[in-house]
Amino acid sequence: MGGMRWRLLPESELCCKILMEYRSPFEDVFQLAHTPESPINCKLFDVNKVFEVEKLESSSESLVAFKAINSGNTCPTGDNPPTFGNSRNQGTASNQIANYTYDIDYSVDETWQLSYTAIPVCPNGWTQFVRPSTNWCIQVIGGPDVTYTQSQALTNCENLESTLTGLETIAERDFVANTAIVLLGEDYPEHAGFWVSGTRKPECYADGWESISYCTGTNLQQFDFTDGYLTNYAGYTWDYRQPDRNLNGPWANCIQIWMRNQAKFPQYNYTLFANGNADDAVCDVVDYQSYHLRGFACGKIPEVPVGAI
Repeated sequence: MGGMRWRLLPESELCCKILMEYRSPFEDVFQLAHTPESPINCKLFDVNKVFEVEKLESSSESLVAFKAINSGNTCPTGDNPPTFGNSRNQGTASNQIANYTYDIDYSVDETWQLSYTAIPVCPNGWTQFVRPSTNWCIQVIGGPDVTYTQSQALTNCENLESTLTGLETIAERDFVANTAIVLLGEDYPEHAGFWVSGTRKPECYADGWESISYCTGTNLQQFDFTDGYLTNYAGYTWDYRQPDRNLNGPWANCIQIWMRNQAKFPQYNYTLFANGNADDAVCDVVDYQSYHLRGFACGKIPEVPVGAI
């Protein structure tokens, strides 16, 4: 379809104006409209179907109109619309597969060239968050009758072409924690742990770790993260007196977050021990006397939908 060409009248602004009057039905679905007779009978073309439009003389008696981004309430005017002054213009459009952006450029051979980019999205079952470096998709997995070590959680995420998610913001933390509570069910009888990204660096549990400044206190530099898109780490809020490393015997070198259902346990001290707070846990232990590791949260960047360009 890349060779499609239409003749263009200078009066093509008329078709554009008519399309703007009916903008609501068309604004998310059409990318280019063409009429061989009258601007009232525009034929709409789907995104990714037209790549080149040729401009000919008005004697061709055909009109064409492009959908382009315009911050005003009226169609702009000028030479070679929609690339007024031969500058690039942009548009957005959608079809059943994906949402797209596209660029419109005017060429020296008096043609308009259109190029398309499909917008990546989170797959079904994943929730999108905005980070400074990228958008980010998170899915929470778990339940009241399953347990996972940290390595099992990571393998499950890798099978979903993702990794254990970090917690860039409080919003990400709260989403994971609140979703996990739903997965556990309102009658789940205790608190629970869910794995997130974070494994303590070897030098921070080797002999002499106390002399390394970033290995002490709550400094998150003592951990490595498989989530490579973290920048702020603001969603990691530690429980009171955590992390406690090897205080209880074996080194607790992986990060879990707590699932605490305030509706079921209203008298708990949520000021010091909030739902979603972080704690360091033994990486390969799932069952403790008072709680179990019941799930994990995966993360990945958005994907271009299958079948889109």
